[in-house]
Amino acid sequence: MAVLRKSYDKVTNIHEMMDNLEELIKNSNQPKIENEYFYLNHEHKELYLSLRSYFSESENNPSVDAACYITAIPEIYEVVNIFDHIFPLDWINHNGKLSDEFKKLRPHMQYIALAAAEASNIKFNTRPALSLGMDYWNIEQLKVFWQYTIIRRKNAM
Repeated sequence: MAVLRKSYDKVTNIHEMMDNLEELIKNSNQPKIENEYFYLNHEHKELYLSLRSYFSESENNPSVDAACYITAIPEIYEVVNIFDHIFPLDWINHNGKLSDEFKKLRPHMQYIALAAAEASNIKFNTRPALSLGMDYWNIEQLKVFWQYTIIRRKNAM
């Protein structure tokens, strides 16, 4: 009976999480909604807000906004000179190959960045990053990807 109860609790938690994600997407155009976003830490939030100011088109373009969210991850931001790039994910690609900046990241962060790049039609000759992420992301990294998805799809509702 304990196994059955545990499974029921997991299903209930998944439903609650999905309801929460749907609510965030529906409310994603509200003023200051970014205060409700999931961040790895306070620095992630600060960097994200700064990048949104630098890439002003993020205000009206969810793709740019979501790319700023990913690039603002402190581990990523530390290795990227974002001011050398036109789009917040351009740092992933260098002459059609994965950049040296990208290669400095831990694999889990590489998968997050690659999944975001793939969503922006930046393609590489690698296994799809989403499938890699699903195999290896911990819950915190998964939450980052979910939040990225919410930002990216904010005009969907």
